[in-house]
Amino acid sequence: MKSPAFRYDADMRRAFSLVEVMITVALVGVLAAIGVSSWRNSQYRTLRAEIPPNVAAIRQAQLAYFATWDTFVEDATWYPSDLTGGGGDRQPTDWPASGSAGGFDTIGWRPQGAVRGRYSLSLGDQTQFQVDGKCDVDGDGEVASYYATEDNPGEWDSVTVY
Repeated sequence: MKSPAFRYDADMRRAFSLVEVMITVALVGVLAAIGVSSWRNSQYRTLRAEIPPNVAAIRQAQLAYFATWDTFVEDATWYPSDLTGGGGDRQPTDWPASGSAGGFDTIGWRPQGAVRGRYSLSLGDQTQFQVDGKCDVDGDGEVASYYATEDNPGEWDSVTVY
């Protein structure tokens, strides 16, 4: 006859063992780390997404100005003057007041609201131009640059793609 102390009864097991709980916690931790990282990277991609359409719109305004005046506008000054995201605040910056945005006022381009990047117009000669847009949405010092020319509707120059 078997001793009752060594008898295993499936009905008596009502709790998880410490090993089972530890494995579950470790798996949840790994999944959370992957999920949070992916979520943060998608947030940064979303914030950078403002730059290409703004650069494309500035390019269109330059081409329209050229069609009217037979010359391109140059303004090597960056507007706004600072890169949004520096200092870790990552808040949008207001566009300069009407009449104080240089060449952007001349070509008639103004963003709909505050911007997360900065923009510049430059000329190679009177028949070539380049529009640049830069942003640092995560404040890490790595700048994403997007540009367009009269022949190229736009592409990323440098950006960390997640």
